[in-house]
Amino acid sequence: MRDMNLEAAIWHLFTSLDFLEAAARECEDTMEWFGTLAISRGVPGFGRNNEIFDKFKAFARDFRRGAELAKLGDYKFIWNMAGSVRGDVRGMMEQPLHSWMTNAEYQEFSDMRISRLLTYAGQITRALNNGMIKGKSFFHPSPECPERANDDDGFPGEEIIKSYRWNKDRYKLLSSWDLPEPLPEYVIDRSVACKTGAEVPWTGVWYPETGLERYSLTFAIKGMKMQPAFRIIKTKEELKAEGAYLPSTETVAVATTWHPLIPSGRPVQQDAGLMSKAGETCPKTGVWQAADMSALERTFEAGEPMPSLGSAYGLTVWRWLRER
Repeated sequence: MRDMNLEAAIWHLFTSLDFLEAAARECEDTMEWFGTLAISRGVPGFGRNNEIFDKFKAFARDFRRGAELAKLGDYKFIWNMAGSVRGDVRGMMEQPLHSWMTNAEYQEFSDMRISRLLTYAGQITRALNNGMIKGKSFFHPSPECPERANDDDGFPGEEIIKSYRWNKDRYKLLSSWDLPEPLPEYVIDRSVACKTGAEVPWTGVWYPETGLERYSLTFAIKGMKMQPAFRIIKTKEELKAEGAYLPSTETVAVATTWHPLIPSGRPVQQDAGLMSKAGETCPKTGVWQAADMSALERTFEAGEPMPSLGSAYGLTVWRWLRER
């Protein structure tokens, strides 16, 4: 079952000013490591070593510049900057670093330090992609690649959790990737609604009226056009089973209405991620909310059948909220 609170917390993390600052510090740490190593070998001016040092300095500066602009509501600079990191790094790795680094040093530079930087840039880019461009491309797809309008360029479904866990474990990313403990509880604010194509009134994480079954949350930016929701047609696993090599999740864009997902001010309770579909037996006594209806709350006893409310998107999905 989906854990909306965990997903929302990660969306907030990847778009936070603290995360951008952590990316800047990562660049500074690598800059100092690279500079110290080059000087110790007497090669600071060899090849493009000085340019590589300066590029990490520029990365740190630009991550912080992006954070300052994001604080003002402008995410275009950091989106463009994070998206360009991979190309700049590719140029670095084409230099003859092997000629003066040991194998262990090259591996640390390439497999850990560069990979961590690309991970920061990648999570930022994916968290912002749909909010920056998909509201426009849904109605005005590129003539060259009109099918791209259906591609979810963010985190399809619950992929944001998988990405977070894999990267945090792989690169031993510590405090900068930590989530609040306990997690904050998030609630759907149905008093505010924004349809696909309308101007977004509030920057933050949004919940689709479609519900989350084969859909995802998103990060929308005030003043931009609201993006569509993206329904998963086939997962990566399903495509791999069909023989596809390194596939991307197959999605289709769906116009919908979105609602802000805001902190309730309460911590997540132990069973807050508990979900149940209509027709299933209620697994826990308490107050439940229909995930894709108006803010309807009902109390059910453990063991009684969960009802269907005639959802427009299929079976009603219920989310456990709290004890009675």
